[in-house]
Amino acid sequence: MVNFAILLLVLKKFAYGPLLSMLHERRKRIAEGLEAAEASQKRLAEADAQKASILADARKESLGIVQQGEQLAKERVRFMLDGGQKQAGDIVEEGKARAAEEKLKMKEDVWRESTAFLTKALGKIVEKSPETLDGVLIKGVVEELKKI
Repeated sequence: MVNFAILLLVLKKFAYGPLLSMLHERRKRIAEGLEAAEASQKRLAEADAQKASILADARKESLGIVQQGEQLAKERVRFMLDGGQKQAGDIVEEGKARAAEEKLKMKEDVWRESTAFLTKALGKIVEKSPETLDGVLIKGVVEELKKI
């Protein structure tokens, strides 16, 4: 029995004591590792929440930028169309003005040629020279032609 007690004391001092302290240290490290893992999980969850928030903000901002771009494009198209319509209107107005000028020139040419023709024709009819014809008679005929 004494041998058993001595064996028990030797085992307690050299085997059981260091074994218990090793188990206690291991338990302590496992607890610290679990706490660190929980803290990491919390940080990861916070990072995921922050990432989701940042992505949502980025989506909103990008949607706003896209909408601004679309609005700007619509305004530019509208501006270009308005400019094109104005330019087309200006071209039409210029064409009308040129046509009116040409028409007036043509009328003046016709009247001038008609006056010369009538002067010669009346000169032959009356058998007098065109210089002696009455200018009033020629003007009256030209005025009648203008009415037509």
